[in-house]
Amino acid sequence: QPKKINTQCTEFIVMAEGGGDCRFFKVGEIRPANDYDFNYFRSLISDFSDWRKSHDKNGVTVYSKEMGKASVKMVKVRAEFKDVLPGTFYDVIHDGKYRRTWDENVIEDVDICALDDNNDIGYYSMDCPIPLKNRDLVNQRSWRVTGDEYIVFNHSVAHEKYPPRKNFIRAVSYVTGFLITNNRNHGCNVSYISHSDLRGQVPKWTMNIGVTKLVPKALKKIEEAAKKYPQWKEKNDPDFKPWIFPQQSKLPRHYFVQF
Repeated sequence: QPKKINTQCTEFIVMAEGGGDCRFFKVGEIRPANDYDFNYFRSLISDFSDWRKSHDKNGVTVYSKEMGKASVKMVKVRAEFKDVLPGTFYDVIHDGKYRRTWDENVIEDVDICALDDNNDIGYYSMDCPIPLKNRDLVNQRSWRVTGDEYIVFNHSVAHEKYPPRKNFIRAVSYVTGFLITNNRNHGCNVSYISHSDLRGQVPKWTMNIGVTKLVPKALKKIEEAAKKYPQWKEKNDPDFKPWIFPQQSKLPRHYFVQF
């Protein structure tokens, strides 16, 4: 059963108990990401056992993998982008204000609260094409920068201030994220993983086919946005990057070891 945790800044609804270093996040589990979680995410990127290539064009390669009893496949994309530095691509992923300028599907993008310097919880709702109903998510986002390696990933959780809403279907992210590194062409190599379920009446086979076609287009869209980001950022609070400088964050914060 859901367990309500009262804190000074807010209330979480934690849908999973346990945690610690023994396994990766489960849906609903709220705690700071640890070394195991980041290493597990890296292993998803580097392992190609049972992955099937479904797209390879213009420097973007898409793979998919059956996930046991789950009817929704996991998708992995590898892409090489020229003229986009790793740090710039990473900034674009984090910058919600900039996202509203290039993501025409976004309806609402809210940072709810921070767990610590490298973990927060947010709400995102998106406009879906007719006849689909609009979707929304509440995710915990975790990130880490080590040398020239940038990692950011999320998984779905629940928050009392953002319960399921009328006219939206609550989608689920089991794990979705990016690993970004330098390449030799003064650009970046981007690896993307997603195991998500839009839920609702969309047949799973349709979802599996659609995601392998939509993800490459989405990455190209982020690439184009990243090329324009430095110029935009110069005019829009250029020194404000709380994902790099956590002391700039104005989010309410909750300190804990684990639930």
